[in-house]
Amino acid sequence: MAEDIYGIIGGGPSGIGLAKTFKQNGIPFEVIEQEGDFGGVWNFGTRAGRVYESTHLISSKKNTQFSDYPMPDDYPVYPNHRLFLAYLRDMARHFGLYEHARFGSRVEAVQPEGRRWRVTTTDGVEKRYAGLFVATGLQREPRTPSYPGEFRGTSLHAADYLGADILRGKRVLVVGGGNSGCDIAVDATAVAKTVHHSTRRPYHYMPKFVDGRPTQDWLMDLPRRFADRNELWAHVGEVLKLVGCDPSDYGLPKPDYGVDQSHPIMNSLVLHHIAHGDIVAKPDVRELQGDSVLFADGSRAEVDVIVYATGYRMSCPFLPEGLVTWRGLRPELFAAIFHPDHETLCFVGTRNAAGGFGNVSNASSAMLSAYVHAMERQTPSFRVVREMCRGPGPDLGQDHFLRSDRHDIEVDLWKFIKLLNFLRTKLEG
Repeated sequence: MAEDIYGIIGGGPSGIGLAKTFKQNGIPFEVIEQEGDFGGVWNFGTRAGRVYESTHLISSKKNTQFSDYPMPDDYPVYPNHRLFLAYLRDMARHFGLYEHARFGSRVEAVQPEGRRWRVTTTDGVEKRYAGLFVATGLQREPRTPSYPGEFRGTSLHAADYLGADILRGKRVLVVGGGNSGCDIAVDATAVAKTVHHSTRRPYHYMPKFVDGRPTQDWLMDLPRRFADRNELWAHVGEVLKLVGCDPSDYGLPKPDYGVDQSHPIMNSLVLHHIAHGDIVAKPDVRELQGDSVLFADGSRAEVDVIVYATGYRMSCPFLPEGLVTWRGLRPELFAAIFHPDHETLCFVGTRNAAGGFGNVSNASSAMLSAYVHAMERQTPSFRVVREMCRGPGPDLGQDHFLRSDRHDIEVDLWKFIKLLNFLRTKLEG
């Protein structure tokens, strides 16, 4: 019966990782996915998709893959979105997840009924589950800034950007300095008449290779060489200068925060195109003026198309109002996973840690498998963990990061994995 199984809402990477581990641990489950197949944000061209033609991983395959299901040897170091989607679906087939998935079913409403949850979906099905695991991801609702004035050209969010054809022959402005904003600005240089790139603050940039190795692989080995954190990051800064990634060398403002205090911008091509005049860097937008845009430095540019690469917010519109307390862009959860009051309601993939997605997913999924087994037996260790869930949250390294909406969901990779492993050990004890 459905009410004896657990519901996983979302068939993206986090949902796949959790479902895989549940299958390995004999936990009955069903994945509820609104699209016609697994993939989530990697489902190019769908309602859930958040990738565009030129999208590649920004972390290497070694640091992205699941350790118990490596990517194929013939995959490049940074696979494109099609290869990564194929990998996710191959993994789902390998672990037998398709037989546990209900596709084309978007969750409309969730209602607690004691310890269980009644879930209504758009296909007219209503089921009760022993517990719910929300894995709908971080990139749900596009966020678009509001500026004074009016723009007469074409405006779109990066969520609706599929490829550079829409920019062909146009005077383009890309707003937003994250990885997507830089990618789209670089895309535009091949087809657009002019390209301007507006960012609200200075950024640090990284190449995808350092010393012949993927940058994150290189970074993750540095703690073995440097016992002192300040020395380590001073060395990183020196290396980034040598490889041509110091923004001040391109006339860009120097960041007033450390390289380790922000999510990395893994794109040196944007600096290449700025140096060649293909991209004109601009500060924040001050006002929209019909067919032109006024910037904070008083300069102006004529524009036909504005692409807002200004991020997303997590959204769970199917949850009853007031069930979850939100702090900025993130839900208030213990360890970024557990609801403080409902022990059968958990969330996965609510935080971002630079590098190591597969390892984080495996660690969180293994911990949640231990949590389910302990919950079903109501063990003393489970009660201890539940008491922790009602207390202050653990240190996930968030205070170290830049104060911004984007970094409200960022955590320290090693602190997060250490916490997940601690909770798993506690639950299994």
